[in-house]
Amino acid sequence: MINQPLFQTPEATAQEAPAPEAEIIQIDTALESMRDSGFDLTAAVGEPIDNSVEAKASVIRVHTIEGSDKATGGSGKHKTITELAVADDGQGIPPQHMARALSLGYSSRYDQRSGLGRFGVGMKLAGLSLGRRIEVYTKQRHSDQIWHSWIDLDEIAQKTQTTIPRTTVDSWPEAYASMMTDSRGEAVESGTLVVYGKIDRLSSGGTYGTALDEKLNELRTFIARAYRYYLQKGLRIELNGKAITLLDPLFLMDNPRIIKRYKPLDVRGTVVDQAEIEIADGHSIHVTVSLVPAQFRHRSGAGGETDHLKKDIREFQINQANAGKVSMVRNYREINYDIVPRLLPAGIDKIDRYIGIEVRFPADLDEYFQVRNVKRGAVPVAKLREELRRWLDRPVRMARKEIRAHWGETETQDRAENVQDPHSGVTAAVGRVEQTSPPGQAGRDMTEAQTEEVINDILQDLQLTEPGQEEAASRVRELIEEKPITMMDAQWPGSEMFEINHLNGKAVVKLNHRHPLWRDVFDPIKKVTDNGANGTDPEELVALLRKAEAAIELLIMAYAKGENLHKDPSQFDDLRTYWGKFTQSYLKEALPED
Repeated sequence: MINQPLFQTPEATAQEAPAPEAEIIQIDTALESMRDSGFDLTAAVGEPIDNSVEAKASVIRVHTIEGSDKATGGSGKHKTITELAVADDGQGIPPQHMARALSLGYSSRYDQRSGLGRFGVGMKLAGLSLGRRIEVYTKQRHSDQIWHSWIDLDEIAQKTQTTIPRTTVDSWPEAYASMMTDSRGEAVESGTLVVYGKIDRLSSGGTYGTALDEKLNELRTFIARAYRYYLQKGLRIELNGKAITLLDPLFLMDNPRIIKRYKPLDVRGTVVDQAEIEIADGHSIHVTVSLVPAQFRHRSGAGGETDHLKKDIREFQINQANAGKVSMVRNYREINYDIVPRLLPAGIDKIDRYIGIEVRFPADLDEYFQVRNVKRGAVPVAKLREELRRWLDRPVRMARKEIRAHWGETETQDRAENVQDPHSGVTAAVGRVEQTSPPGQAGRDMTEAQTEEVINDILQDLQLTEPGQEEAASRVRELIEEKPITMMDAQWPGSEMFEINHLNGKAVVKLNHRHPLWRDVFDPIKKVTDNGANGTDPEELVALLRKAEAAIELLIMAYAKGENLHKDPSQFDDLRTYWGKFTQSYLKEALPED
């Protein structure tokens, strides 16, 4: 048996050293303190996966064992992860390195820049941040020996473990034996098994607790995105028996889930711009800006939740939380996916969720990205950030412009397809709000004959009572029947902006297009939105916007004057409250934040 000290201590021991000298590290308390080293579940699992990738594994399996918090002294009401294992079919750890594999500060690749590891503390701190015990089992090709080492904080505190042992075992642990098999179910010729045990920091519940399922979903998303370059080249990573498919925030890689769902369509992102930017000593970074597939940004308000077919696409992570995030990729492994302050032009726009940004760099440039030993939080130093900011300005603005132009085209097409119901967009939004709103009360006591009389009056105002107008009249009747509030275009002499007919709790609004609000403001704007701004002078567009601005202000002032003509304007209090309330609800539904 080969024993390796947990830490390299001074030559003189505490007993031999003269008073006032002391040990460099108080091992038990130091290890307890190191448990708060900044690793969450995703970062902690990433460390042994990195080692497996370095060991040239073709299959990596992650498995969790759940229990209750009774095992950790709790009430037993909350589910917990009690153990977590990472297994691979890689080259295995050479016996001479086995004991030191768990020694903090030791790495067979210390300070090397060619791979994923470098500092020699990752897996150890990662495991201890979750639980109180780490075990490593390994086997090399052409050898029958399975080596075993461990570190246990409880044993260290009780002084029963003072070194890291290296022993042999007859077989892989029974609970994880199936993980150490190949695709045919036969035992792997070589590989490594890492077990995080005595886990006491992964439970659900509590005031600010997160469900274990949510944590595991976050872990799956992290692996899919962080190791996308390796998954693309055939590496298989499983989480609790289910293979993980790559997730590319740029949508340029072949995603098996997208291919399967949309085949034969080629649904992928488009590159807006990309470049190599030389940094220092012949090393450069590769920057790419892309747009998510057009099918996933088909219209304003979809919010990255549905595609052009209205199918759920939330699994592809195109949501507001991702707006402005930059993927920092070191040696083809993502080490950070977050917002970098003061990087994007004019700050973060809501539509940036549809823009992918990747900065790929070699480990030789770690200092320029302030890479930490937990492989998280990589942020470019000030000078490099300014260089990136200057480069990103143009493609990001181009991408934003392309998104909005696409939305304009989609809206124009929708309007063309709904010529018989030009207000379908807003009436549909109102209909969705009305599903959970108090039902209208006006006109509920009308008879069928009275209702038919009102509808006939509406059709006459719309000039749809003449021969040849039967189909259009029928469509109007359908709209009145279907919609809680219907809007119609009409015109008549007089100063009224609109008229409202109430029947059976529903409302039919007729707009008087002879009124200057519609004739001089609304109709010109609608003409531009229906036909697109192509050919319209920018100064004309600005003039239209100024008219709209003034019209909104004057509309409210005119309403105020209308109230002011009454001696008791308090009678309108409820009206103002309801008007404001439903305007807010309808706007949120019809014009959601993108």
